[in-house]
Amino acid sequence: MTVEESAFLESLAESERIHFRHLAMVRPQLPSESQVHMLEGLARSLASPRLLALMARTPHWLAHWPILLGLAENEATPEVIRRDLEMVVSLFDQMREMDQAPASEKAERSDSVKALYSQLNAGLKPVAKLLAKQLAKTVTATGTTQELPPLPAEHPDWEALTDIPAEAPKQPSSAGLDRGDRLARARQTAQPEELLGFLVDEDIELRQAALQNPLVSEDLVCRALSQCQEPAFFEEVYAEARWYFREPVRESLLEAPGCPAELSRRVALSQQLVAALDQGTLGRADLRRIVSLFTQLEEGEYQFVTYWAKRQSPHLLRVVKYFYDRLQRQRSGLASALPERGEEGRWATLEERVFLATQATQEEQISQVLKDPDSQVFRLALENPALTPRLLASTLPAFDHHRAEAVAAHAAWSEDPMVAEALVHHPLLSEASALRLLAHLPGVKPAIEVLRDPRVLHLEVKRRALETLRALYLAMDIPDRITALRTSGGELMRHLPQEVLQDEETLRRMVADRQLDPGILLRLARNKLTPRSVLEQIAGHPVLMAHAAIMAELLLNPKTPRDASVRIWCLLSEAEQQQLLRSPHLPSTLRAMA
Repeated sequence: MTVEESAFLESLAESERIHFRHLAMVRPQLPSESQVHMLEGLARSLASPRLLALMARTPHWLAHWPILLGLAENEATPEVIRRDLEMVVSLFDQMREMDQAPASEKAERSDSVKALYSQLNAGLKPVAKLLAKQLAKTVTATGTTQELPPLPAEHPDWEALTDIPAEAPKQPSSAGLDRGDRLARARQTAQPEELLGFLVDEDIELRQAALQNPLVSEDLVCRALSQCQEPAFFEEVYAEARWYFREPVRESLLEAPGCPAELSRRVALSQQLVAALDQGTLGRADLRRIVSLFTQLEEGEYQFVTYWAKRQSPHLLRVVKYFYDRLQRQRSGLASALPERGEEGRWATLEERVFLATQATQEEQISQVLKDPDSQVFRLALENPALTPRLLASTLPAFDHHRAEAVAAHAAWSEDPMVAEALVHHPLLSEASALRLLAHLPGVKPAIEVLRDPRVLHLEVKRRALETLRALYLAMDIPDRITALRTSGGELMRHLPQEVLQDEETLRRMVADRQLDPGILLRLARNKLTPRSVLEQIAGHPVLMAHAAIMAELLLNPKTPRDASVRIWCLLSEAEQQQLLRSPHLPSTLRAMA
């Protein structure tokens, strides 16, 4: 061991030295299978950024996908290095999606893959090429490739290999991607700097998509507020409950140079009021100041003051309620003083509608805010805990295409069976969304309703519903099939004639029920695919004598056995016989009897 290596060992912690000795011993050679497993475990479990940086700077280790993936998923890996590795993982994820995509989309996805590859770190491009070749084909019979990165030198510079980059490299640009890919990237990216760029973007849809990213943190939002110059972004953050109550975010709103003056004034007033309430009243001047602040407080800020009082001073909740009730009475007086309004809601500000969307408990109010022209109010109304599936499903027919798609993309409401079924029947919903929702609808009834509804215009949706219905029916046992046939009123026969009418055992057991719906018997008697044994069984059913239409259909069906036809013919009156004789479909045997 050289003097430099000894000095380097001294700089490591005791727990790091053991792992370093293992890594240094394995590094100069090609790892065996057991060593690859050992390196994968270290890549996932090590908490030392320096040793993880060493592993990430060893190309012939990165040529093994489990090691690269473990380093990319380890939170202790230096952020700059981890972002580069995550780009390699994302590259192969997009390549897999490209292989599975329809032929019409392959060219577009191929361009996205090329654009992402061009953004890779220069040292990782050979590794990505090697991994791609390994996935594409094997070179030797053992499944290993003969093209490997060069092995490291005998005495490497450990200090340089374990050095943690102080500055982040240039972030990958999404300028080469189209709008749809950028929106998807904003929702899914795991790179903080890239996500920050989306948060401060001028495009409102990109900002909203970035706010939906699960990796958006309080610190990231505060950084975005300090950098953003778009006034709308501050209102978007302020309108979300998860940021509205956080004091660091509110402080960032006050300190941000781009924050609109009106929003800054609102937040500053509530901050001053909370500070005054916390300090208490030392005299009449303090009391007057608190009353003055309450009278200037906007309605939307009462939520934060109430939240603060619940946590810090519960005895002040009555004071807050007094001033809030006083504000409500003033608003009510203003509303009653207004003349007849030809323009509904013209006096309500956006803040009032946002407050109503989040706090309303009456169905009429929630239904009103769901139809609000502002999309922000609509999105907040979807998060109202008082919104029920029944109310949302009943309001859905009035939604336009964008709002129907917003509900279909909502994580919670798209999984509710009642809402999902109402969405599938919406005439403006896209085919892709309808197919996605249809796959989660349980039971036979939703598929039958889709096939029956003329408002469902997408043929692929109806075809998929028919396939689902067929698969469900074939997977049932006989009692469940009988139940499905009876509850559907015979609709299953119309949509699945081959499967139902060739299922003789199920039909015989169903017809044996003396309380069977006459409508089902009529469908069976009329259909030419009904088995002869089932037609004969219907001819002896007790419901037959009360329904002349069933008897007529049995006589006109050529598959009805002759003995059963003769018996039924003798039960008809002369007028009924004469009426049947006019039909060209009456069998010749019965015509000869007449």
